[in-house]
Amino acid sequence: MTTPQTISTLPFSQRGERLIGQEMFKVMDRAQALERQGHRVCHLELGNPRIAPPQEIIEATVAAIEAKQLGYAPMAGLLELRTALADRYTRIANRTIDEHQVVISPANLIISQFLDLTCNSGDRIALFTPAFPSYWAAAAHIGLEAIPVSLSQDNGFHLAESHIEAALALHPRAIIVNSANNPTGAVYTQPMLERLVRRCEEEQVWLLSDETYGDLSFGWPFFSLASCASPQLVVMSSFSKVFSIPGYRIGYAIAHPSVADKLALSTSTLISCLPAFTQLGCLAGLSVLDRYATHVRAHCNRVTSTCASMINRSGVLRCASPESGFYLFVDLQQTGLTDTSFSTRLLEELHTAVTPGSSFGSDCASFIRIATCGQEADVLEGVQRVIQCARQRRGTHAKAA
Repeated sequence: MTTPQTISTLPFSQRGERLIGQEMFKVMDRAQALERQGHRVCHLELGNPRIAPPQEIIEATVAAIEAKQLGYAPMAGLLELRTALADRYTRIANRTIDEHQVVISPANLIISQFLDLTCNSGDRIALFTPAFPSYWAAAAHIGLEAIPVSLSQDNGFHLAESHIEAALALHPRAIIVNSANNPTGAVYTQPMLERLVRRCEEEQVWLLSDETYGDLSFGWPFFSLASCASPQLVVMSSFSKVFSIPGYRIGYAIAHPSVADKLALSTSTLISCLPAFTQLGCLAGLSVLDRYATHVRAHCNRVTSTCASMINRSGVLRCASPESGFYLFVDLQQTGLTDTSFSTRLLEELHTAVTPGSSFGSDCASFIRIATCGQEADVLEGVQRVIQCARQRRGTHAKAA
């Protein structure tokens, strides 16, 4: 008789073997293991906002649960929520967008859904790096060749015409663009984004615009590609960050009706639908989004700018000044350590969790990402620990040299 220890599984599929997940969740697991041992950990690894969400969302969610709205919802999302989003984006984009162009789905899932619907195994996609880890993970799982197009720290990781042409020269099936950007906080200019759409149309390339942090732009005017009526363009965003409700797992896509129909079928196939009660909570939140986002932007600007100043005054680390969101992409080169070595030492020795830069592209191995959206005192202490670790490592590196 076999025991659980001796049982071996059958081989996984090629897709199963290609699953890599997201590094920040692996870091969080290791950090929580330290906490179970009694250590106090500063969590800078995940974009997990600690600002209280709008009370309207909580009250509407609870009311929907108490009203027993616990059954299935439409696969494309509640009509009321889709209509409200269509109205909002009609105002933002200055063109008519209707509910048939809006699909409700988890934002992380939309990345996989987009690539699954537009690419075949073996196809090539282009990613402007640093690029969010889920882009790499989704591409790997589907069997795509993801090629980095490196943006430069010297100009704040902004998108330029040369980057667009370099991406198209790869002859990709699809391109993903992320403004406002995670992890750099860069907000790309309207002329450059419009050029990207125009060139993708000319070259017949699919384009996904991830605008999750658009409402949190504080240093530069944000331009949504929803303003561009291109049939091969999908715009996606999320309620997780702007409303501080990542546990709700609600995002949305805006696309040509034929693409939206496919996205809805994909959602039905993979998860059936999202809960009605969380969607009703987000619907209530839309009525206060602009007012609430103003508060969150001011908080992000103040805390992130303070942390960036600390980093850039450290004498050993540097980062570009972010224009949105709550991340810093920190250059470690003076420490002499790679991102993984530094992150491991920081967690084990100073009990502070960050995300290695190579999660955002193989060309980012001299960076780490710091999330500044936790409790402010914890964030500031965590940044001080990052600087302490960097100074210790630079001293060791200098002696070895």
